Amino acid sequence: MNFILMNKKRPLADIDLSDSGYIVSINKIIDADAFPVGVITDNNIKNTIGRLNAWWQGRAIPASRDGLNIVLQTYGIETATKLAVRSLGLSLSDQYWIKPASSDIDWQDVNFFTNDFSSDLGDAFFSRGSSKPNINPMTPDASSNGWLKKKWIIMNEERFLAKSGSIPLLQQPYNEVAASKIMEVLGIEHVEYKLIVEDGRPLSLCKNFVITQTEFVPANLIRNILPKSNQDSEYTHFLKCAEKLEIPNVKEHLDKLMIIDFIIENTDRHYGNFGFIRDVETLKFIGPAPIFDSGTSLWCDVLNTEIGIWQKIMPFRATHKEQCKLISSYNINYTALNTCHNIVNTVLSVSPFLDKERVAKITAKVEDRARIMSNIINTKYKKPCK
Repeated sequence: MNFILMNKKRPLADIDLSDSGYIVSINKIIDADAFPVGVITDNNIKNTIGRLNAWWQGRAIPASRDGLNIVLQTYGIETATKLAVRSLGLSLSDQYWIKPASSDIDWQDVNFFTNDFSSDLGDAFFSRGSSKPNINPMTPDASSNGWLKKKWIIMNEERFLAKSGSIPLLQQPYNEVAASKIMEVLGIEHVEYKLIVEDGRPLSLCKNFVITQTEFVPANLIRNILPKSNQDSEYTHFLKCAEKLEIPNVKEHLDKLMIIDFIIENTDRHYGNFGFIRDVETLKFIGPAPIFDSGTSLWCDVLNTEIGIWQKIMPFRATHKEQCKLISSYNINYTALNTCHNIVNTVLSVSPFLDKERVAKITAKVEDRARIMSNIINTKYKKPCK
């Protein structure tokens, strides 16, 4: 199958895909500059095909997605990658897509930012059974990542992502809201999350922060633009890559990211859920993306007796106790640190799935974390955090 890889209206490469949806050849590179970041790093076409395939596979729904196998079997779709092909690889995180070489369709006609899209796939993940004989593949849900059930919806002409939690506690949506509110009082740039209930199931809801002129570039693409020296830590290597790309305000943003993740014990801050915004026309980086996807936090996946432990984390160190040593600036409203535990208590107490003991323990441990952060700031600046 012959396609043109596109970045909005800009042709990037002539490529061939196999029947299963894998990129088997790059026939011609048309515009290397506008390629996804980190895909072309040398003149070795074999390496480029490998990196482009990795990027392309990353656009498909991951195998870990709750309910994926059932959905694929129900609709007779072989792989999630084939589902991405059917949706032309379109996304609400960037402007890349694949155009059939024999077609004259335009980005303006098919993009999900300004055109309606199908809710079939998203609904299939959330329904206990589907009566629809076929599925309309034209949806950004075919290119959403992460293991939790989620779906894109349109409200008042704006795009929102609704995301579920994991059984049995369904705590993640509440965590998203709590983290969002904490970042608001601390003055940390973030995506605002709200809680909605659909068929008795809590979902977090957030507005898309990418627009038609921009793209979200995840950190996992940025860290690949340079070979990593054995002498460099993961953190140092990432800073070097970001400097090479001339991304502004990286270190301060990472400081804020590590501060909030420390307070809420976020164990899933991987290289795919933080990153930076790039202008798709000028290809210049604008700055950090607002912090999002903080749901796997607040000890959501441990027993009540384990709440408060230092868990294994990502991306730069093994625990937050160690990772917080990388923080060099504290440009937050630190006087609000003593309100973090109250926010957590208020948000989590609404959940019918969390018992009072669990909420109380989480609240107390967040208070401890905020106090530790206050002491760190107090020591650095020689003044108390009131």
